[in-house]
Amino acid sequence: MKLTPTTFLLALVSFVPLAHAGELTSELPAPKASITTSWKWSLAPLAASQALDITSSYGMRELNPLLAGSRGQFGIQSAVLKVGATAGLIGIEYLIVKAHPASARIFTKVNWAATALTTGFAVHNFSIR
Repeated sequence: MKLTPTTFLLALVSFVPLAHAGELTSELPAPKASITTSWKWSLAPLAASQALDITSSYGMRELNPLLAGSRGQFGIQSAVLKVGATAGLIGIEYLIVKAHPASARIFTKVNWAATALTTGFAVHNFSIR
């Protein structure tokens, strides 16, 4: 099966409910290990969506002035900045989750939302190429 932006988005959307199925049906608080495990699992699609967005944006005109290069395009410098910002945010999340494990639940939801948003941007970019 060929991986297109549409099939990637459909696979991602179909996986999100499965990742949180236990949280929605359980009335007892989940053990700390499963909360942090859920957060760790949310990092992989986040990183994948960022990579997909970088791939879809490369060489195109960039509307974000923080990421736009000297000629207004998304290039190597923009990609390095985007990867660095994502890694920095994941590092901050890690430090917060390490100190306050209950915050992992919030960061898991934030990561999934960011994944959906960034994947949507990538799908848009691929559609206008």
